[in-house]
Amino acid sequence: MLEFPCYFSLKWFMKTKIVLAGGGTGGHLFPLITVMKKIQEDFGHSETIEFLYIGPDGIMEKTILEKTGVQRKIIFCGKLRRYFSLLYLIDLIKFPIGIIQSLWYLWLYMPDVVFAKGGYASVPVVLAAKIYAIPVIIHESDTVPGLANKFLGSIVDRVAITFERAKMYFPSQKVFLSGLPVRKELLNGNPETARQILHLEKNKPVLLILGGSQGAEFINNKVINLLKKLTKKFQIIHQTGEKNFDRVVYQAKQIGFSNGQNGYYPIAFIGEEMKDFLALADIVLARSSATHIAEIAACRKPLIVVPGSFSANNHQFINARELSLSEAAIVIEESNLTENIFLNFLDKLLNDQSYAQKLVANLSKFYIPSADKLLAEEIMTLAKK
Repeated sequence: MLEFPCYFSLKWFMKTKIVLAGGGTGGHLFPLITVMKKIQEDFGHSETIEFLYIGPDGIMEKTILEKTGVQRKIIFCGKLRRYFSLLYLIDLIKFPIGIIQSLWYLWLYMPDVVFAKGGYASVPVVLAAKIYAIPVIIHESDTVPGLANKFLGSIVDRVAITFERAKMYFPSQKVFLSGLPVRKELLNGNPETARQILHLEKNKPVLLILGGSQGAEFINNKVINLLKKLTKKFQIIHQTGEKNFDRVVYQAKQIGFSNGQNGYYPIAFIGEEMKDFLALADIVLARSSATHIAEIAACRKPLIVVPGSFSANNHQFINARELSLSEAAIVIEESNLTENIFLNFLDKLLNDQSYAQKLVANLSKFYIPSADKLLAEEIMTLAKK
């Protein structure tokens, strides 16, 4: 049975409907959920607010969004590529289908505003929303926006950015600095809980290695190669990514490190335990994604970043350069991540607390605690227009 939207009721007497768009990685999904929770917290007591997520049908989307109870609608999303690939032909087919699907879902739901995290998964939804003249706000995480957000920034109503440097890429009358919304639960981690989960020693430092929600093969390989030396001084919690987990576990076992033994703890994807692992960690090694930077800054941990050479627009390298110029983290490019350099920096952070705390203090400036509130207020303002 078909559903039809109701056009004749006044918005002020209806529930506020908000569409969330974006996806593909935890870095896109977690900020959407964080802002959604803030809207519910700050505005939910005085009015009824309803959310609908429209995006791709990925494992991350299913895993993360199911826990929120948000209704989910699946669309095809064609990726914008800077290089030729046979997948480009498939994307050319997916893209118009995704727009038609988005038009249908938005017509049925008829939201008051769309909040899109950006990226290729947002494009069909934002284009469909503009056809219906629905207000749209997008969020750009990185110092340099990708193709999707550069394009969307010219047609949406508002553009929120994480780094001041990103202002130059968007119309000045639309852009504002919000920072990146960080999951509030990350600030309430318990190190003892992490120790109990993994049965860790109390008097041995912990190195937390994060390759992103999808892992990082380059970092995984380096960790395995250095595992014997790393575990002499550290207990290692290592997020490998789902697709790399079995291979990493096998390789570690071949050199005498069974899963969860001898100080090495590989994990495919760290979910709710992330807050406790971050609270426990003495040092964090991560890619220089905007999400990692903001979350680790919020948790005030010494950070070593290895920017991904694969990143679109080289945005991870540019993010890392911002950190380096601010003396907020140790930056090691992939080509320079040698055994001596890596181990020497770990020793310096472990043994020179004044240096480590200087990095932490500078890194904390990359975290804006009110980011979720700023975005929530902007979204609700657009919804009432």
